[in-house]
Amino acid sequence: MITPILKHPSAAERAGPKIARARHAWLALALIALACGEAPTSEAPDRAAPVQAATPAQQWRAPTPLLVGNQLRNPGFEADTMGWGGGAGHEPVGFEVVSEPVHSGRGAAHLVASWQPGNRERSVSVRSATQEISPPRFPDRIAGWYRVDRWEDTPDPGALQLQIIVAAIGDPRTREIVQSDDPSEPEVHPDLDNFQLRYQLAGPTAEPEDGANIRNRVIGKGPPELERWVSFDLPIKSDFEQRWGTVPANYRQLRALFSVRWDDKEEGAALNADVYYDDLFFGFEDLRDSRTPDAPQS
Repeated sequence: MITPILKHPSAAERAGPKIARARHAWLALALIALACGEAPTSEAPDRAAPVQAATPAQQWRAPTPLLVGNQLRNPGFEADTMGWGGGAGHEPVGFEVVSEPVHSGRGAAHLVASWQPGNRERSVSVRSATQEISPPRFPDRIAGWYRVDRWEDTPDPGALQLQIIVAAIGDPRTREIVQSDDPSEPEVHPDLDNFQLRYQLAGPTAEPEDGANIRNRVIGKGPPELERWVSFDLPIKSDFEQRWGTVPANYRQLRALFSVRWDDKEEGAALNADVYYDDLFFGFEDLRDSRTPDAPQS
């Protein structure tokens, strides 16, 4: 008995019907485009269109790299405001993404603080790019770049502040951690669910006061430098341990605010600031890409 030899179609033969169907579909689309007054493209769908060369301006402005270990989504604002909120995180975005000025890539967060005489805002207000994350362990560093192009403050000690705030939310030890041993201090509010660390990058010359659930670290005092990008790289984990005596654990989430704010604004005073943030990092040192930032401040 002779076993028949079965002929297996080649890869080209198998692909033939698919290519034919794709070409037929492209032809149908071309006819529709002509009927609508549009010219069809000259490339068939099974051929890649040529890549256009970058302009000189685009060549030096490389996209923000995705940092290994960075727990922030869209840290360089390349995808507009995706992943970001404002204020307490669940509020509407309180900033815009601009294409100029940027530290790298195509976008940066632009925060505008503008309060004029006659405004009826409360004495404390914050403009921020905010993100909430739930990493498997507490991050080691918070870093990035900021730029200030306008800074019109009240007289000394000033009200405007450039701040980075990290709040640990839902740590079951919160009330125990923030409870003061001083009997003159008021009882901690039973609904308090977070404790914070705040970095002052620029602002008042006086030392900020700690609160029941707030600890401060001053990086810079007085007005910021104008019209230049400045890096910051801060050991958030060790700073929490030093100022609170512990590192947050078993939290529901961490809230990071990159902000400009004012406190205790004098009635009738005018405050104006244009602040930008870009290439932000909030994550793990052992997994961190060494490219950003390049001027640490510990």
